[in-house]
Amino acid sequence: MKIVLLLLTILSVPLHTAVSENPGTWEKRSSFLRGRIFHTAVWTYSEMIVWGGGSEHQFYNDGGLYDPYKDRWRAMTEEGAPSPRWTHAAVWTGTEMLVWGGRPNFAAQDHKNDGALYNPTTNTWRPISTQGAPTPRSQMAAVWTGTEFMVWGGIGDGSECPATGGSYNPQTDSWTSFAMDGAPEGRAEPACVWTGSEFIVWGGLLQGSTRSAGTGGIYNPDAKKWRPLPMDGAPKSARGVQSVWTGSEMLVWGGAHLEGEPLVNVGLNTGALYNPQTNSWKPTSVTGAPDGRMYYGASWTGDELIVWGGGSHLIANINTGGRYNPATEKWTSTAIDGAPAGRGILTSVWTGEGILIYGGSTGGTAAFNETYFYSPTGKPPEK
Repeated sequence: MKIVLLLLTILSVPLHTAVSENPGTWEKRSSFLRGRIFHTAVWTYSEMIVWGGGSEHQFYNDGGLYDPYKDRWRAMTEEGAPSPRWTHAAVWTGTEMLVWGGRPNFAAQDHKNDGALYNPTTNTWRPISTQGAPTPRSQMAAVWTGTEFMVWGGIGDGSECPATGGSYNPQTDSWTSFAMDGAPEGRAEPACVWTGSEFIVWGGLLQGSTRSAGTGGIYNPDAKKWRPLPMDGAPKSARGVQSVWTGSEMLVWGGAHLEGEPLVNVGLNTGALYNPQTNSWKPTSVTGAPDGRMYYGASWTGDELIVWGGGSHLIANINTGGRYNPATEKWTSTAIDGAPAGRGILTSVWTGEGILIYGGSTGGTAAFNETYFYSPTGKPPEK
């Protein structure tokens, strides 16, 4: 499977934006590191940690920590860090950043199933066990449960999309394999959330790279069982889709629909909320929704989903976004003034007061090393 380069300008289409009385504000912050895509970013409650990724035919194992209150970056040690890679997984455990998997090239080869834990207080790395770990892969679903790192799906050597997964416990430095019975069809880039008791995956790019997935599954680690997500009311099949857990529902939005030849990634501005209690889907509103896109940044504020950037074969390098409130079913546009130049394959984290975005690309070999802060209230972050 090859990564489809999506962010190339095919034609010029006017962007549709929602009307908003309070679109928020953008602020450009300090730049750091080398520009990159397919990196990861996590929020530690006081800093954003950016690690890995690549650009200009290089792959990195460096990173940095950004303090939005002081607008200051500091470098991470590379001693003990995992080898250079992109399309890996990273989660914040509450005290450490856990990095696992990924690959160091453009081809679907040389995948990794190793990783390490980074402690920002001591600026040190420590390796995690590979004994019993899932097979090497990248572009997988990954979540932190509060005690374990869980990973499923992705793409492995030879473009295989495994339907396997496992959970890693940092306290015991040990892996536990997922049950296979009832698991969804393997896929790369699935959307995923942790509900507090179960791991939900949906969508993604199916093996062969010609179809996006409109299916998914729920894994219960205590019962070691899978059950399928319902098809009735589910969103249109999509890849490059993002998801968040609202506290009671899985919200998925956007992505690109891909179905056979020609291989055109048609951006979607639709989505839905899945409720595990009722086992049902509810569509998101399309009134005032941003233009369809994939490989965008997405964050959950506690009340709203904020999406920004991304692109598709119809609209490349989008520099607009939107905020969706599931309670009111309304979209609010993000500010245009001061917004970054359009880009995709960026990272986005919610700080408690706004989103920090970092990196991304317009589709060429070069990538951005810029940091931006978006405040939905228009206020700067306060420590």
